[in-house]
Amino acid sequence: MTLCILAGCAFFTTGCWNGRLLVCAEQPYWTSLGDDLRVRASLALASLPKGYIPRVLVVGAPAGLSKTVAGGRFGTVVVGPLISLEAFELARAFPRTRFLLVGVSPGAEAPPNAAVLVFARAEAFRAAGYAAGQSVLGEAGGAGAPGARIGVLAAAGTDAAARDRDAFAGGVSDALGGALPVAREIDAPIDRAKAKAAVEQMRKDGVEIVLLRLGAADPWCLEAMKEAGGCAVVSDWASSRAYPAQVFLSVEDDLIGGIARFLDRAARGNRVVDGPVLLVEGEARKVPEDARAKGGAR
Repeated sequence: MTLCILAGCAFFTTGCWNGRLLVCAEQPYWTSLGDDLRVRASLALASLPKGYIPRVLVVGAPAGLSKTVAGGRFGTVVVGPLISLEAFELARAFPRTRFLLVGVSPGAEAPPNAAVLVFARAEAFRAAGYAAGQSVLGEAGGAGAPGARIGVLAAAGTDAAARDRDAFAGGVSDALGGALPVAREIDAPIDRAKAKAAVEQMRKDGVEIVLLRLGAADPWCLEAMKEAGGCAVVSDWASSRAYPAQVFLSVEDDLIGGIARFLDRAARGNRVVDGPVLLVEGEARKVPEDARAKGGAR
């Protein structure tokens, strides 16, 4: 019933249907976004008012996509991470279809009918650092200098997340008048024991809030924090809801919001679509009001 109402709204607000929308996603990525029905409902809410009829296709490989696109007469196709890298030929085969590729570098040689969805996270990490700094400043009884109560725990020898770490440190500096967080790196391979030991040592040093940039090892750190104390700033945590009492803030890519921007008339012809990035609050400690306003945490 809700979808029918949305479809009617789309007709009266847009004046016509813009066509059928196909969203192709690889199974682990799609399920990581959260409850499947909720994600599909959010997609419908984002696309139907703009005049698009959405269909979701969960696939393990892109081999059969060409037949699906041709048979369904889709005017717009969104291709999720892990299969986006193989979607260039698909886009070239259907030059009248608009494609949005997720998880592909903007510098990639995409065909003219394809746009790339990009999530610029630096500002969100800066806002998270600012919130962490404001939090330790506003909490009475904390031991040590404010900067020493915030840390960064990262994998050694990798620079993929260096920009995010620098932005976080910049936010901490903004809040604390120039003070920077304590940085610690773990050599690869990172296992549960190393992650646990690193968390325990940082807690002994007085660190209360940690930016985690260990990738797959981040959940081990959250698990260790259940005993060692402290909390973390993480990435893409909200959908899994793992260890909410150990999460201060999570930086989240808003895929549905990015698709909605792609479907706007103003975005037609754009080769890059800027996807919104959200700050989602955990349950570890309250986010200061001024930091919430600054970073858009919710």
